Amino acid sequence: MKSFDISAYFLQQFANDDDMSPAIAAMKSLMESLRLDDSTTLQEFIAKMKDAREALSKTDVSVVSVSSGCELFMRFITLAHLELEQAADFASCREILLRRGEEFMKSMLESRKKILRSSNNLIKDGMVILTHSRSRNVLAVMKEAAKQGKQFTVYVTESRPDCSGNRMAEDLKSAGIPCTVILDAAVGYMVERVSAVMLGAEGVCENGGIINKIGSCTVATIAHMKNKPVYVLVESFKFIRTIPLNNSSLPKMYLHRASVLNSGRDLVCEHPLVDYTPPDNLTLLYTDLGVLPTSAVTEHLIKLYT
Repeated sequence: MKSFDISAYFLQQFANDDDMSPAIAAMKSLMESLRLDDSTTLQEFIAKMKDAREALSKTDVSVVSVSSGCELFMRFITLAHLELEQAADFASCREILLRRGEEFMKSMLESRKKILRSSNNLIKDGMVILTHSRSRNVLAVMKEAAKQGKQFTVYVTESRPDCSGNRMAEDLKSAGIPCTVILDAAVGYMVERVSAVMLGAEGVCENGGIINKIGSCTVATIAHMKNKPVYVLVESFKFIRTIPLNNSSLPKMYLHRASVLNSGRDLVCEHPLVDYTPPDNLTLLYTDLGVLPTSAVTEHLIKLYT
């Protein structure tokens, strides 16, 4: 492969577009790697793509959505078995892979617009919504509802340790949406006032549970106890083939940044990035595939990978 630093290219995607999902940035990076690839056989190409995926997993960005995006991208472009087998040489194979990759990227880049359509009637006048951290999809849906003239208010958790909720609140206020930042510890107190909870997700597990910013499990569990609906707005390319038993079973690579894992520090003292929310505490998933019950994720993944 020609000289290409896929990790640097990947990180540059975020510098260029702050609203880009890590999964989309990973797919774009794999596409660029494919364009520059000089493999002579399909086996050599797949091995190089595996190395590229491993390099992406070592960047200080959420591994959950990166790994799901990479796996789905590779799955899609290599599905054309008959076309690849009939190709005269690997140069022809590469053209097929590039074409399928471009088709896949075009489809995935439409995911957020499809989520906006599926959630068109989710927010109603007078609603009081609680959200956690900063989700690009939740923000997009709220902005669209505001453009339609709907009147609603939002409570945003502070979301420590990075206080990403403060940034979410700034984005909402810039869109003219009334919002209030609350302490993470105040969720139990405030949830009684809200109509619904809206969350994003870094990954959706095979059983319909989600992996998301630390604190999401607490928010969803308390909301469920108070009989408040919990809606998750997420792209289907974040569906992952894993079923955690509980938070303790989440892989360390999901919980901590690569720099932390490689530093030799005591992980017991490190603040985890994400937690796992079981499907029983979630109401519906608003996705680019439509509005889904949590049980539908298993069926979708079975169709995709069989």
